[in-house]
Amino acid sequence: MWTITAVCDRGAGLAEVYFGSADQQAIARRGRNLFRLLGHDPTYNYFGRAVGLIEPEGDDVTPLIALSRVQGYSNYAAMPAVKAAAAVAALEAEGMVPNLFVKWDGAEDALAAARKVVDAHALPEDLRLVRVEADTPDDLLHAMGKTAAGSGVLPPGVEVLSGQLRPGCCMMAVDADGHVVSCAGAAAFAHEDHPLFGGQAWWGMLATDPDCRGQRLALILGAQVMLDMETRFGFRDFMTGIVAGNASSEALCRKMGLAPTDRVVLGCADPAALAAGRMTK
Repeated sequence: MWTITAVCDRGAGLAEVYFGSADQQAIARRGRNLFRLLGHDPTYNYFGRAVGLIEPEGDDVTPLIALSRVQGYSNYAAMPAVKAAAAVAALEAEGMVPNLFVKWDGAEDALAAARKVVDAHALPEDLRLVRVEADTPDDLLHAMGKTAAGSGVLPPGVEVLSGQLRPGCCMMAVDADGHVVSCAGAAAFAHEDHPLFGGQAWWGMLATDPDCRGQRLALILGAQVMLDMETRFGFRDFMTGIVAGNASSEALCRKMGLAPTDRVVLGCADPAALAAGRMTK
């Protein structure tokens, strides 16, 4: 069970807002500063949480461990699944906490599914669709962070979600009282010059208030986010990470035209900096 000590904190920058626990926010700040140094290099990935690597060179996980110790958390965003077991063992031998997710991808099938969802379903009339911008009020961001935390989901930093720092989008369903009842997000994760994943966007951050589940809110917002990423930034390829056996997430992703691949997302937490051992569910 996660203990959330904060859900939103605005830093010095215009949209430098981070979510989650104190540990998670500290990691996101370190990741943002490391991106300032490494963001030009296609070796690395970043979508508003921590700087990671696309995949290992050979079987050496030393660079991932180093990034994790510097930031508190890091990842391989697209590691061949056949290397996962050995990498997990190597991380554990160094006292790190691995988080393993199956990488799901979707391109034209995903966009077709998104259009179908948007054509067939609308938000209930008592909810309004809000896109996160650099000047979105703190109270609304706080409400989104709280809803996301309730689902074990960590939103990336607002600089990314608002499209200020990297191509990115976040949609919220907001009720008349300003309560964010659902949210979804997407962002570029690899450098645009990466030969395999430069045109692929991370997609996810789907969360819904327990009292509002069963209304397809996450499905609708997830579809809206995909289409917004296509319209504004030209992305036609999406990925996400799912813990193997998470049947509800797998079913939703299949509805959205995504399918499992032969790659994994391997997260690596330094337990000295991240007591929960993971950044998101």
